[in-house]
Parts: sequence; structure tokens; C-alpha cells
Amino acid sequence: MNESSSQALRRTGRERFPAFAVSRPVSRRGRIGVVGVTTAFLAIFVFLVFVPGSTLCRADAVSKSTEEESLSDVMAGDYDLIGRKPDSTTTYSGKVTLRVDGANLRVTRTIAGKTSQGTAHFETVAGSDRIPVLRFRFVLDGVEYEATYRWHTDPDNYFRFTGIIGHPGTKSPGLEALFPIHK
Repeated sequence: MNESSSQALRRTGRERFPAFAVSRPVSRRGRIGVVGVTTAFLAIFVFLVFVPGSTLCRADAVSKSTEEESLSDVMAGDYDLIGRKPDSTTTYSGKVTLRVDGANLRVTRTIAGKTSQGTAHFETVAGSDRIPVLRFRFVLDGVEYEATYRWHTDPDNYFRFTGIIGHPGTKSPGLEALFPIHK
């Protein structure tokens, strides 16, 4: 070992094992210091605080009316209806048609030759759980009815509805299921 390398080893304190001597980095370039970590944290914090109105929070960015309009467009169509009358064990079947009318969803129900017209609106139930439902309101034989449905999709991605139906004074709600008519 020459004199200059021996002196260099003594300066670093590695004279005993020169083969395992690791030199220290000459510059601090490539290292993240306290300033770098603080700057990165601050940038991420500012981004998360001031960006929620953008597409990061999709639920907040898409308005409720836009979601309802999209659902209305997809749900519109003709359905077969199977049901049981409120406060009864009598069953029935018929047809239901959902049509988009501006911002509203119009309902036409035909059961046993009787047709009734009504509206459908998206609402939420179950308090803070905010479960979305589709609520029909219509008049049949002078009595105001309300039906509340949950929806699901079948294996072909068509909507199916199941729900309850009743009128003021109903003790036992009726049941209904709507199945899409494939054309």
C-alpha cells in the first residue's frame, strides 16, 4: 500500500480493513434531507386539501341530478309486473312502462285492463345509510298509492325491481317485482 492511500485510510478510520473500506459520498446529491421530506409532505398535504372538488372525489364531482338522469335513461323501458295486493293474499300481473319526460320519469301501469299514470323519483331511505330507492306515486280507483323499489341488474345487465306497495292506512304492504321485457 503506498503512503497516500495509507494516509487516506487513517483519515477515514478504516486502516485495519482496507478491503472493506467504503468511501463516503462526496456530495449530498441524491439524499433526501429534512427539507426534502418536509417539502414533499407539504406538497401532498396541499394537494389533498385543495383538490377534493376535482375528479379525485368522483362522488362529490358528479351531481346527484346527473346520476339520476343517467339512471333514468338506462331504466326507461317496458317491464312485466308480478305482485300481491296490500292487506291481501290476492296476486296480480301486468305491465309497467317507464319513460323519461324531461327531468322526470313517467310511469304507466296496466293491471287487469286498468291503466294508471304516475311519476317516479329517486330518493334515499334508512337515515344515515342513505340507501337509494325508486319511488312510484300513482292513483288507482281514486286511491293514492306509493311503491318503493330497490333495483338490481340481471346477468344481461337489464334492471330488475323489487319492492313494496301501499296506500295510506295499509297494515301489510303489497309486494311487487318488475322484470324487463326483451324486444
